[in-house]
Amino acid sequence: MGGDGLPLRAATGLDKFIYLASVVIALGSLLTMFVALLLEVVVRYATNSGLGWPTELPNLLFPWLVMSGVVLAAQRGQHIAVTAILHVLGKTGTRILLIVLQLILIAVFVYLAEVGLRVIEVTGTEVFPVTRITAKWAYLSLIAGFIGVALTALTTIVQLVCIPEPTAVRAHKAEEDI
Repeated sequence: MGGDGLPLRAATGLDKFIYLASVVIALGSLLTMFVALLLEVVVRYATNSGLGWPTELPNLLFPWLVMSGVVLAAQRGQHIAVTAILHVLGKTGTRILLIVLQLILIAVFVYLAEVGLRVIEVTGTEVFPVTRITAKWAYLSLIAGFIGVALTALTTIVQLVCIPEPTAVRAHKAEEDI
C-alpha cells in the first residue's frame, strides 16, 4: 500500500473526469432551464401566448441536475455516513470495511443501471408533445448517475488500497468540509 502508482493515477484521472462532467451537466441543466423559463415568461408577457417547449425542459433536464448532484456528492464524500465505528476498527479493519461497502455500492448501482436500461425500453415510446423528444432522455440520466456512482466507488477502492490512511479517503473526510 502507499505510493503514487498507475492505478492511483488512473483513479485520480477518472475522478477528475467524473467530477468535471458532473459539474458541466449540473450547471448546463440549471442554466438551460433558467434561460428557457425566463424566455417563456418574457414571451408570455409580451404576446399573451407561450412558446410551449420551455415548459417541457424541466421534465427533461431536472433529472440530469439531480443525478449530477448525486454523483458530485459521492465524489466529495458528502453522502450521509456513520463513521463512529471506524475509529474502533483500526486501519486494517477500517480499510476492509470501507472496501466491502464500496463493493456493495458497485453491485447495487450497476444493478440499478441495468434495471434503468429495462425502464428505458418500456418508456421509449413516450414522446413530449412539443419538443418531440422521447422520455428516454430523462431516464438516461438515472443510468448515467448510477454508473457515475459505481465508478466513484471503484476509484474509492483504488484509493483505499493505495493510500496509507483509509480514513483520509474521500468517503470519510466529509466532516472536514462542514
